[in-house]
Amino acid sequence: MEKMKAFAKVRPEPGGAEYIDFNVPEIGPGEILIEVKAAGICGTDIHLYDWAEIMVREYKPRLPVVMGHEFAGRISVLGSQVNGFQVGDKVTVCPVLYCGQCSYCKNGQQNICNDRPQLGLGVNGGFAQFVAVRAENVYKLDDEISFQIGALSELTSVGIHAIERIQLKPGNTVAVAGCGPLGLLMAILARHSGAGAVFVTGLEQDRERLALAEKIGAIPISVGKSDPKQQILEYTDGMGADVVFESAGTPSGVIQSMDMVRKGGRVSILGQGHAATEIFTANLSYREIELVGTRAYTKKDWENVSDTLVSAAKDLGHIITHRIPLEKAEEGIKLMKARKGMKIVLEP
Repeated sequence: MEKMKAFAKVRPEPGGAEYIDFNVPEIGPGEILIEVKAAGICGTDIHLYDWAEIMVREYKPRLPVVMGHEFAGRISVLGSQVNGFQVGDKVTVCPVLYCGQCSYCKNGQQNICNDRPQLGLGVNGGFAQFVAVRAENVYKLDDEISFQIGALSELTSVGIHAIERIQLKPGNTVAVAGCGPLGLLMAILARHSGAGAVFVTGLEQDRERLALAEKIGAIPISVGKSDPKQQILEYTDGMGADVVFESAGTPSGVIQSMDMVRKGGRVSILGQGHAATEIFTANLSYREIELVGTRAYTKKDWENVSDTLVSAAKDLGHIITHRIPLEKAEEGIKLMKARKGMKIVLEP
């Protein structure tokens, strides 16, 4: 059987991942073999690398498994029953293998399907030279989109879904709690969706990330130097932000988001935190704040991703801070763990 190079989780322990020889996938009649050109490292990849308890409990990964679920490439081989694609097409992939049969899927809520294995966790993913994917999860990319920007498709789909869920309106004042890749992505998409002022909060050690936020047109707030609530109140004549996206996934980020939002405003909970958050529920009631849970994306979001990437490509390019060869994937993970990179893209 033909071999390829891949970065895979091979042992159930922190670390336990290696750059190894792996079999080139064989495809079924309804599948597509994709030659991976660029793949992004995500927080979920770090949780898998660390063998985090919450990730193991949620996804139950079976090892060895090729890591990676954010990627773009070209079609190499088509299954015999696949229509609508051609060999050589530039594509990206929705990594969630929803069942398509449950009530959630039939209602267009594939993101909360009860049976949703994911590429790079329960199924071999994109940190490899080739990956096999069922055709219904493959989406064409516009030819003008680079493979590196294409590797941001999954993250961008998360943002598209969050903006749809929160019902962002043109001119809304927006705040984003957290300045990691997801936080900056939300700032970019909010601006491209017609938002007014967009604030992004971060910590003192996030100076470089906050500088990136300013570069994409957002107003950075260093929490150690300024009070986010007070700064936004001053800007909005005492009102507060219309919409807040919580991207940090921390209890303090949730509390900060509730402080920054105005009466009758909406808070999108995007960050998937590992710790419980204690909130004063009367604050929700008295101020009529809406907390909106947001998970992943739906098919509808993926159908819009190519157009979004085209329109926002210049700003999205600022998120990519490193491009490194696949064989150095472990170095990329360590860079992210040390907060020395934003979006790190691997190139097989």
